[in-house]
Amino acid sequence: MKVTTEKLEGSRIALEVECPSDVVEEALKSAYRRLVRRVTIPGFRRGKAPRSLVQRYYGAELFDEAVNEAVPQQYMKAVEETDIIPVDDPEFADIHFVEGEPLWFKAVVYVKPEVKLGDYNSISVPFDAPTVSEEDVDGQVEMLKQRMAELRPMEEEKPLEAGHYATCHVKSPDSNKVEFEQDLNYLEVGRDYNFIPGLGEALVGMNKGEVKRFTATYPPREGEEAMTVEFEVEVEEVYEKHLPEDIEEIANNVGKSSADELRNDIKEQLMEMRLRMAREEHSDKVEEELFKLAQLEIPEVMVNQRARTLMERFMNRLANAGTKLEDYMALNQVSWDELQAEFNKQAEHDVKRELVLDALADQEDIQVSEETVDRVMEELAAEMNQDPKAVKTTLEIRGALDDIRGQLRRMEAMNLIASRAAENAGTPLPEVHHDHCQCEACTQADTASEAEQPEAEQPEAEQPETGDI
Repeated sequence: MKVTTEKLEGSRIALEVECPSDVVEEALKSAYRRLVRRVTIPGFRRGKAPRSLVQRYYGAELFDEAVNEAVPQQYMKAVEETDIIPVDDPEFADIHFVEGEPLWFKAVVYVKPEVKLGDYNSISVPFDAPTVSEEDVDGQVEMLKQRMAELRPMEEEKPLEAGHYATCHVKSPDSNKVEFEQDLNYLEVGRDYNFIPGLGEALVGMNKGEVKRFTATYPPREGEEAMTVEFEVEVEEVYEKHLPEDIEEIANNVGKSSADELRNDIKEQLMEMRLRMAREEHSDKVEEELFKLAQLEIPEVMVNQRARTLMERFMNRLANAGTKLEDYMALNQVSWDELQAEFNKQAEHDVKRELVLDALADQEDIQVSEETVDRVMEELAAEMNQDPKAVKTTLEIRGALDDIRGQLRRMEAMNLIASRAAENAGTPLPEVHHDHCQCEACTQADTASEAEQPEAEQPEAEQPETGDI
């Protein structure tokens, strides 16, 4: 095989491939063996006609089948020989396939682009070390207190105030607009409820057994006006929230021996979470500087492929949630074109990030050990309550294990350059336990603390059903 390559604009390469004549002969033999079993030749049982007759009656079909076998096979051998990394299917041209003569063809294909990293070792980004104050700990203790609160029936009759709770019967007298009639349990007085705007506010000042009418105004959807619906609410039961009396009670409820142990544990968890968040913010800044230095031409086909993948995952999530795309777009007031533009923007960033970090990992000769992969498998298996070896085998069969290795390699590359950038700024990074693979096939082992101040759960309260409005 003779292969010559030519670089073209737009991260494309043209390959001119020449193969010996025996490649043509083998492809014709293989095509004949398949075709003879499908066609009928007068005077011969199916599958027994000689090749010369098959070629006489079905010559065009025979040669098409031979070409469709030989050209892709020889193209793949040419790709391996030249060490190029295609990112899309090739376009074949000028195919010369004649019996007794060498096979010759041209293939143009998009390839993984060359990345010029620049002087990435000069990047300097200071690391802002986080702190945890006693006030921060107090805030977390208060959150625990709210989560341990109990709802108890109100002992004295008095008008409802914000922060009280009520069980109500709610209906809409105007069935032409909305059909709604439900018992809603443990509604928080004064709280906004999107499924019936104004319901929580309407409860303020009401008494047990009282009936009241109010108007809910729904925000307008695209091309429509705002809709107003009249509702009637009857208060059936009323409740007050009772909190634990002191921190010792809270400590005992969460299995701590003392208030000091609880506060120390909270402080450690807060610091670990804030360190992780600070590391992520620092890495984002380093990544931005790395992107400024890097020079590359991203093939449009790679962006389009990634955008389609992102869209498919998004559509699957909507389907799993039982949400229609039209309803999502109306609720978020976004058009189809805007949605696609957002996916394209995200796809371009993702592709650029992978290309740059892959180039960095190659430059630094970063290797991912099998022990690291096994650790990720153990974490993933623990979340799924499965055997780590079974998880690894399943991912390998699905072809996802290489993606995990690639993601881990990029993470190590990012950690390396982030550490150097922090040292260059005179603020070395603190050690953390370890990072986790974030590819689609994996989930992070620690995702409980995306927001530093999560909303407290309703204490012992059944969440109201939203109905179908």
